[in-house]
Amino acid sequence: MALGRHLFLRGLCVLLLLSTMVGGQALELRLKDGAHRCEGRVEVKHQGEWGTVDDRNWSLKDASVVCRQLECGVAVGIPQEVYFGPGLGPIWLLYTLCEGTESTVSDCRHSNIKDYRNDSYTHDRDAGVVCSGFVRLAGGDGPCSGRVEAHSGEAWIPVSDGNFTLPTAQVICAELGCGKAVSVQGHELFRESNGQLLAEEFRCEGEEPELWVCPRVPCPGGTCHHSGAAQVVCSAYSEVRLMTNGSSQCEGQMEMNISGQWRALCASPWSLANANVVCRQLGCGVAISTLRGPHLVEGGDEILTARFHCSGAESFLWSCPVTALGGPDCSHGNTVSVICSGNHTQLLSQCNDSMAEPAGSEASVESAPYCSDSRQLRLVDGGGPCAGRVEILDQGSWGTICDDGWDLDDAHVVCRQLGCGEALNATGSAHFGAGSGPIWLDDLNCTGKESQVWRCPSRGWGQHDCRHKQDAGVICSEFLALRMVSEDQQCAGWLEVFYNGTWGSVCRNPMEDITVSVICRQLGCGESGTLNSSVGLREGSRPRWVDGIRCRKTDTSLWQCPSDPWNYTSCSPKEEAYISCEGSRQLRLVDGRGPCAGRVEILDHGTWGTICNYSWDLDDARVVCRQLGCGEALKATRSSSFGAGSGPIWLGNVKCTGKESHVWMCPSWGWGKHYCDHSQDAGVICSGFVRLAGGDEPCSGRVEVHTGEAWIPVSDGNFTLPTAQVICAELGCGKAVSVLGQVPFRESNGQVWAEEFRCEGEEPKLWWCPRVPCPGGTCHHSGAVQVVCSVYADVRLLTNGSSQCEGQVEMNIFGRWRALCASHWSLANANVVCRQLGCGVVISTPNGAEGSDQLWKARFHCSGTESFLWKCPVTALGVPDCSHDNTASVICSENQTQVLPQCDHFVSEPARSAASEESLPYCSDSRQLRLVDGGGPCAGRVEILDQGSWGTICDDGWDLDDARVVCRQLGCGEALNATGSAHFGVGSGPIWLDDLNCTGKESQVWRCPSRGWGRHDCRHKEDAGVICSEFLALRMVSEDQQCAGWLEVFYNGTWGSVCRSPMDDITVSIICRQLGCGDSGTLNSSVGLREGSRPRWVDLIQCRKTDTSLWQCPSGPWKYSSCSSKEEAYISCAGRRPKSCPTAAPCTGMSKLRLRGGDSECSGRVEVWHSGSWGTVCDDSWSLAEAEVVCQQLDCGQALEAVRAATFGPGNGSIWLDEVRCGGRESSLWDCAAEPWGQSDCKHEEDAGVRCSGVRTTLPMTTAGTRTTSNSFPGIFSLPGVLCLILGALLFLVLIILVTQLLRWRAERRALSSYEDALAEAVYEELDYVLTQKEGLGSPDQRTDVPAENYDDVEEVPVPGTPPASQGSEEEVPPEKEDGVRSSQTGSCLNFSREAADPGEGEESLWLLQGKKGDAGYDDVELSALGTTPETFS
Repeated sequence: MALGRHLFLRGLCVLLLLSTMVGGQALELRLKDGAHRCEGRVEVKHQGEWGTVDDRNWSLKDASVVCRQLECGVAVGIPQEVYFGPGLGPIWLLYTLCEGTESTVSDCRHSNIKDYRNDSYTHDRDAGVVCSGFVRLAGGDGPCSGRVEAHSGEAWIPVSDGNFTLPTAQVICAELGCGKAVSVQGHELFRESNGQLLAEEFRCEGEEPELWVCPRVPCPGGTCHHSGAAQVVCSAYSEVRLMTNGSSQCEGQMEMNISGQWRALCASPWSLANANVVCRQLGCGVAISTLRGPHLVEGGDEILTARFHCSGAESFLWSCPVTALGGPDCSHGNTVSVICSGNHTQLLSQCNDSMAEPAGSEASVESAPYCSDSRQLRLVDGGGPCAGRVEILDQGSWGTICDDGWDLDDAHVVCRQLGCGEALNATGSAHFGAGSGPIWLDDLNCTGKESQVWRCPSRGWGQHDCRHKQDAGVICSEFLALRMVSEDQQCAGWLEVFYNGTWGSVCRNPMEDITVSVICRQLGCGESGTLNSSVGLREGSRPRWVDGIRCRKTDTSLWQCPSDPWNYTSCSPKEEAYISCEGSRQLRLVDGRGPCAGRVEILDHGTWGTICNYSWDLDDARVVCRQLGCGEALKATRSSSFGAGSGPIWLGNVKCTGKESHVWMCPSWGWGKHYCDHSQDAGVICSGFVRLAGGDEPCSGRVEVHTGEAWIPVSDGNFTLPTAQVICAELGCGKAVSVLGQVPFRESNGQVWAEEFRCEGEEPKLWWCPRVPCPGGTCHHSGAVQVVCSVYADVRLLTNGSSQCEGQVEMNIFGRWRALCASHWSLANANVVCRQLGCGVVISTPNGAEGSDQLWKARFHCSGTESFLWKCPVTALGVPDCSHDNTASVICSENQTQVLPQCDHFVSEPARSAASEESLPYCSDSRQLRLVDGGGPCAGRVEILDQGSWGTICDDGWDLDDARVVCRQLGCGEALNATGSAHFGVGSGPIWLDDLNCTGKESQVWRCPSRGWGRHDCRHKEDAGVICSEFLALRMVSEDQQCAGWLEVFYNGTWGSVCRSPMDDITVSIICRQLGCGDSGTLNSSVGLREGSRPRWVDLIQCRKTDTSLWQCPSGPWKYSSCSSKEEAYISCAGRRPKSCPTAAPCTGMSKLRLRGGDSECSGRVEVWHSGSWGTVCDDSWSLAEAEVVCQQLDCGQALEAVRAATFGPGNGSIWLDEVRCGGRESSLWDCAAEPWGQSDCKHEEDAGVRCSGVRTTLPMTTAGTRTTSNSFPGIFSLPGVLCLILGALLFLVLIILVTQLLRWRAERRALSSYEDALAEAVYEELDYVLTQKEGLGSPDQRTDVPAENYDDVEEVPVPGTPPASQGSEEEVPPEKEDGVRSSQTGSCLNFSREAADPGEGEESLWLLQGKKGDAGYDDVELSALGTTPETFS
């Protein structure tokens, strides 16, 4: 017994040791379905196939090795509960036992590598990892500047400045979302390190998506040549130019490159010092003058209103202080221009130090001549560029001004010169601290109108009787300061800004996490914070200075953040911002799935710490979830399930009752007291509180809240629109457009939430809304409430500032009213607008007028019957820019429908007239038009609504001219194809039009000449359809996957690729959902360049959560080359699955079987396609019978040999089939008996093969994908026909011999006549039975079911060999084809050939343009003659 246990343990150790390496190589590893390369589900590759790892024993040590192997920094989390979604394919590893110091996962002890799905394990425990990433900028004044550090797998290591290039810096800035690199420096470290440097040099080209993918070379001898660590500064203000007549030179309009777009700068305020920096940066000498005026060259519509405060000594404009907060709008006639000296500094006059401007003159900066040693001005030690001690630079030295005689007139000149507005205060007595160096001016006596402070009358340059304790200072109106107002907190409170001499509040809309982080960092209150909207209204009144603040990652202070202009009342009192920075005690959940799951952390005195999980339970978790407004607690996790934290452990032995308001109010061992380490950190998973369920996307459906146990519907009783608005806003879904009851999206068990919400509409979350219990605990209701959210929430018609029933069409898009573009605006759209506004019906849509700066370009495709504009199909993808004089306008009837004329059904427009919709009178029963069953609003069967019934158009005479009218009327561009023969399926109801004869110029299809309204001689099998140029389709192109591949869109009749910039997670999720490939996916940028050329149709796609398809997502306009070939998008969706077929063609038995490694097409190793990959067949039980089936299935004639033992070489991948046993007459190999798919005890040394005779009967394929033959007698001279002739000849010889024998033995046969008669009767009975079977098409059990309408519909039943409808149902059969068919039906040997279109060839033809996708005949037809082997055609 003991010996047996010893041998077992010894064997187990040997097994573990052998399993640590695979073939002597490290396991290939990847992370999938995360937000970036360094997070996701852990997958390993074995035998060419990716599989997952079970997380039952998964720890942070295992994750650390994964991050190290992938060069992704350190492990920061191991989310569980299949956080990154379940994987596909095998589960290769059951556990790993890493120490955390290994280089690769292969170095760790781990389970045997096999597919554990066979042991009943499932993908619901797939392991995941979150790594820190590979690069960061450290030690700077923000996340976008600092020392370049890369993670070695153990620690952050500085990167050497030796051979560090600007392209490498550009890759880093782009990867970190920090704009462009503007500075690469070495020598001076941001802080001292231990001298350790990364022993590699990066050789980036500048286009790589991540530093990790850049080529690297080891430093010679392992030591990099350097003078320090590389430092990089990234900035949004990266490039500047002066433009005149389209060329960049040393004078012209000033423009900056902001996020890739050149934008002119506003001239208010702009100083000569700023201009001097621009000239220096461009190598154009110094500034001669600055001009202001209208655009000198064609420029963008948006003018940059940021205000630069240069002293004049800076080398680059981005080095100057900049203020964007509160910048006013700038007119197009007020852009700045600069004239530089062009390096001709010798032509500039020397400055006259004693020259003063005459009193009372209003000299302007523009008119002042610049001189070669011009002085510079600045304000220092005042907390910003617009307040502080006044200092002047002259002859290389900064000096001050004495306060003798210093007053507001002097200060006015300083503030104006610096572009800081007006002077609020002229300070003396070194109010901002004593300066140093010379005192340049004393007894200044400015009038306030001078252009430069040194031009004011004074005692003389450098002459004074002062000391630095008398240094003068100023406070200008543009001086800004920031503070928090609170009774007991320094880093939490009401946010206030000092502007124009007064403290005022800041508005919270749309303040995001980046903005709050910038504010907290500026106030010295940590790196992050939260916007608290649960506090009550603030008492008292004050200015509410600024709203709409949108900070960027590159902004280092609030002053650099763009916002709305300064306004004394920028928002309502209840929108004032209250911020809690991490400098005050706060609670958060980290490293989980969103803000409502993760490790529990508390901030105290600027340090985040954790909670020990000793006695941690659901009551404790309830307090955490309630405190964070995250609904009910679902789980209290222990043992650092979200990864180990760092820093202090603030609480231990927490024992909440579940009722406390804050977790630190619960009983515990005391603050900071514990007996734990970070392997015992507590975590929480909260439900979140509200969702919309059962709809067609996340922004519509039944309102459900979580009780802590289950999702419960909310009653529609007393449910209000403000409550719906809060829900839509909380879910990021725009505004509520519909609140419905009574009809649930799906049936629930009748249980309803026992509270009513009383939201006011301004609450940030439903959790914060007041609630009241329903009377008696039962809510009065007629069903569960349903909410629909939309970004297209509000519409109005605006004329001269007032909203009424005629005027310019405007929509409220995310809280901003924007005019709509008139391109593709139809009368049907206008009719919906009038109905939505309660303004009757549309009278006309006049030509557009001048609109606002930003027009909304989305195209609506209304039929005219919708109640709201947001119900109409909408297309935003690829819509081109719209000119400002092309806005949509509508005139409604204002409910006066009685004054509208009745429609004249018999009016048609004169031939060749170009009538426009605007000129047509609208009538009260106007018809509507739509396209259906085409996959979108711009393709399908044409249908017209009249008198309450939708009807169709007959295809008699239907052509492109008719289709053009339909496409134009629907706003769908040009007609690509006019389809007939019910190409998009048969319609129902009336057939309204027949024999249409449009010129193509008519405004409505029913105005074309025709047989007459409702008159026709057609059936619905002749329904007409169209495909317009604006028809869109989507697909993924891949060799072996249906839900992963190159993304392509069909536009203007051609498939083309989609560009990946700046495609984010929301966009990828919408694409995957639209393709039926799950709810999420990843953008794969590591694939190589795609072969071939094609259009790259569209770039800059930015989907919103409310978009239900890619077509609704805003993007750049359609363009044949929207990006470079290396920017084509390759997407992998979470629901990806292998293709059911290895090619794009419809699957056939032949396409799933192939021979490889042989000396001809009909010999080789047998391989079969299954589960998305090719695999082999084991040779166990392999014989000539199995080989015969393979040869017949591949149309390779007779089997000559069944080959075994990998004679044609061993294959790779899976061994799909084993113990195959065929009878020899099966139609395909998978009809034979065999072990279950993938179950084999073989190796590839046992792969089976075949040798076939090689006599093929397959006809070659044309470019259209159909089989052709040069033989004009296919029924006779095809291979089966030849075989039949040979067999007939042999039978004839045998018959002669038999006749001879009969004559010779006639006497004997007479003697046996009775026996012969019986035999003949039996033979005739057998022949009669066979003939009856051949004629069985007429028997009841063989009859094909057809519709009972009448004989016409029989033609619609598919017949083998019949061409599709789109190829012409009336096509005549050539005589030779008739002969062939006749012979195939009457001869003793039958020959059927099947024509099938292959969409994988001829990609320029879309299936919609060719005909209905599908099989032209039956899939498998098994035919046999007497005494012959059955043959399968597929």
